[in-house]
Amino acid sequence: MKSIFFLSFILMGCATTPINSNGVQVVSQTEYENRIKPFSKNIETYRGLVNTLHMNATLLNSQVIDSQILQKARLYQWNAEQLQSERDKQLQEASQQTVVFVSLYTPDRKHDDLHKNKTLWKIFLDVQGRRLEGKAEKMKLLTNEIQALYPDHTRFATPYLVRFPVSTKDVDSQKVKFTITGTVSSATLEWQ
Repeated sequence: MKSIFFLSFILMGCATTPINSNGVQVVSQTEYENRIKPFSKNIETYRGLVNTLHMNATLLNSQVIDSQILQKARLYQWNAEQLQSERDKQLQEASQQTVVFVSLYTPDRKHDDLHKNKTLWKIFLDVQGRRLEGKAEKMKLLTNEIQALYPDHTRFATPYLVRFPVSTKDVDSQKVKFTITGTVSSATLEWQ
């Protein structure tokens, strides 16, 4: 009898939604990772036996953006005003662009130059029959901060945000193809 009571108590505890110290509803680390996993992909490319590229990428669609806001609210103990302010800011940005997080590793560091004007790479997003070229910027956060939002990122890779000139709402329910290509390697990831 005691074990049934204890088990039901544990299961009820798992079903509750976490609340931070400011009374804001947030997500647990496990729930956050489960929410973004369908929108996170990875790929490795080789030339013969030699690795040319290892890339993890996460499509920041509306679901991922909302999950990240709740994750930050938990990590930084945001109050309701801070949460709403961040939501408003993210909605504004999402109305103008779609972002893909890229964690890129190339064995030769000189090939890791997505953010430069004269990069070796071209980055494309194919959505709704259109091909859009992306602009990459290197993230300037500590590894721990990046891994809190993108658990697949490692300290050996370089973190980038690649921005495309299409509303996030336009990619939410569409098949999306992300391509990185150049003289070093070529890789494509797809999201449904």
